[in-house]
Amino acid sequence: MISRSLVKTACLACVCLLIQIVSLLKAQTATAELVKIEGLKPAYTSCAQVNFSVKNTSQQDVYLEIYAERFESGSWDYEDYPYDLKDPKSRYVKRVLGNPDVFKPGSSLPLTYNRCLRPTFVRKSDKQYRKAIIQKDSKSTPSCLQRFRVQVYVLDQGHVKFVKNVFSEPFKRLADENLAGSPVQRP
Repeated sequence: MISRSLVKTACLACVCLLIQIVSLLKAQTATAELVKIEGLKPAYTSCAQVNFSVKNTSQQDVYLEIYAERFESGSWDYEDYPYDLKDPKSRYVKRVLGNPDVFKPGSSLPLTYNRCLRPTFVRKSDKQYRKAIIQKDSKSTPSCLQRFRVQVYVLDQGHVKFVKNVFSEPFKRLADENLAGSPVQRP
């Protein structure tokens, strides 16, 4: 026969486990829809600019960092020369996050990603840089896949606190050799 103390202990453990599960589910639903990524097409040529927006769908101010990723060897990784897409200067200089720009609930942030914009520290010419990307895409089987990762943060007692990553739908990059000699537009 099972002792009463063992039954009480088992019931207490079940209650504690249930409380943990409920709090975890509440936390997930609270962060489920913080931001929404809009305006992406299913495919782009290798060096086409990607215009999209990130909308704050939460009820609180959020701080965002947005990065491009590529699917390679069965997993997602940063695109070459990663930088925060909402702050292109981060491509060239180290940033110190002092007083972050937060996005209000309901606000939308329009962004443009130019994959073939050559960083100044890359020694290749613009044309060589573009050609290398296009050649890599043309050799990619299946098609090169990219997506955007939005890192969502909130201000918690004056400190930036990471909440979660939100990912866009993947999109294809299709090689277009005709664009290899096209000039790169610099902002």
